[in-house]
Amino acid sequence: FEPKNIGPSVNTNFSEYYPTITVDGNTLLFTRRLVEFQGENKREQEDFYVTHQIDKAWSRSYPMPKNVNTPYNEGAPSISPDGKKLIFVACTDESGVDYGANRQGKGSCDLFVTEQIGKLWSNPVNLPGKVNSTHWETQPSLSADGKTLYFIRGLRGKDYDTKNTDIYVSQRKPNGKWTVAKRLSDVVNTPKSEESVHIHPDGRTL
Repeated sequence: FEPKNIGPSVNTNFSEYYPTITVDGNTLLFTRRLVEFQGENKREQEDFYVTHQIDKAWSRSYPMPKNVNTPYNEGAPSISPDGKKLIFVACTDESGVDYGANRQGKGSCDLFVTEQIGKLWSNPVNLPGKVNSTHWETQPSLSADGKTLYFIRGLRGKDYDTKNTDIYVSQRKPNGKWTVAKRLSDVVNTPKSEESVHIHPDGRTL
């Protein structure tokens, strides 16, 4: 296996990571960490960028609209197979409660969802159901049929080791809400950190 740089239309002098791709392989969405300077003050924040494969080459990447990208951090996207739904992570500011952009959350970092309607993306909302908590939810991976969601949860609080992150799973009910997230067994999770979960399109390989 010899990985190749995807090229300057996507990669920049900033950091690009957490890619997610549509099932046809033609749309790639990823996180870019932008660095801004205001005088001597350095500020970093994460936004989403999109690129399309045209004639076996990737188009110049462009940012998602401002109702999805905000001055706050958005990261770790997981796009549905048809490219019409996006589940991603949004985090609070330093206060621990303000998600910005009229977003409501349950604490720390939460999973949010937005859907493409025509050429527009809906205003993101906290993922409906029982996935989010006062703890840290991040790095979602949506199954090929859109019915199962794997993600990382880091427990927060004085009684928890913040370096111990585990993989959790939730199922989408017919009404569109997600079930109470369950921690995967100790066959997968350990007292150490599990991160960057990804469910293969076959639904059997994690």
